[in-house]
Amino acid sequence: MNVVIPVAGEGTRLRPHTHSVPKSLLYVAGKPILGHILDSLEGLNIDNFAIVLGARGEAIVDFCNTFPYDFKYVLQEKRLGLGHAVLVGAQALEGPTLVLLGDTIIDVDYKKFCAGKANMLAVKEVDDPQRFGVVEVRDDSVISVVEKPKHPTSNLAIVGLYYFHDISKVRGAVEYIMEKDIKTKNEYQLTDALKYLLDSGEKFKIQRIENWYDCGTVDALIETNRYLLKKTQYYKKRGDNIILPPVFVADSAKISQAIIGPYVSIGDNVTVRNSIVRDSILNRSATVENALLTESIIGENAVVKGGYKRLNVSESSLVEIP
Repeated sequence: MNVVIPVAGEGTRLRPHTHSVPKSLLYVAGKPILGHILDSLEGLNIDNFAIVLGARGEAIVDFCNTFPYDFKYVLQEKRLGLGHAVLVGAQALEGPTLVLLGDTIIDVDYKKFCAGKANMLAVKEVDDPQRFGVVEVRDDSVISVVEKPKHPTSNLAIVGLYYFHDISKVRGAVEYIMEKDIKTKNEYQLTDALKYLLDSGEKFKIQRIENWYDCGTVDALIETNRYLLKKTQYYKKRGDNIILPPVFVADSAKISQAIIGPYVSIGDNVTVRNSIVRDSILNRSATVENALLTESIIGENAVVKGGYKRLNVSESSLVEIP
């Protein structure tokens, strides 16, 4: 089987964190997003593994090379859409292929997802289907698919996980929509290529997904951190600090006179002093001193320093401190 993972997205909704770090390498629950994805593929019999790179691809190459796969790295020089990214990544591939996005964490049994001979699309019911590729189904068979519909007739969104029995047919479909200049939101979308295949008689089935985390915004990253920490928490007791699990605290982190948790991820060489931190992600080598943090993401090597206030408050007063 082949695997293709596009990681060329710029992560504009996660700026300023993605100004210097590729979106797929942002930390969540103790490791980069891409690390969680690659770990979840353990046990699959993968013959060819393509990573589609964009800006700052060198950092992704360095990270991927710590995993025991024979990666092939392909550069998407222009961001022309997911369909184009899959075309670039699958140029020399044939046969069964798993395609999954490098910034999306999905709790699924990949062996079962790829076990059949049918083309499979992972889907989930959403409240805002206008933002996604949407499918209509009959008895788990896809009867129509449309990208970002203005007036959706279904709330089943494609969540960025695909299994194709013959990737060459997908390549041909993407080449067709590019030749005809069929775009949605000014990009060559994979969903539009799938629509062409469906209209041409190709069959697709769906698998409904319960736990899907699109790590495209700060709020989504925090939510993903909460979910994963329930499954992957790790910490060692240290000094007189108070740890409220679930948390992930790297062994190299320096914590003193602090309350950590719940739902906190602390990376390597982070320093936390005289602070309370909950529901937050502190990336490698960050420093937090005399601070109260919640629902926060602190970037690599960033420094956050707070201070103490002196108050003299009379009866029936209201004081709000930002």
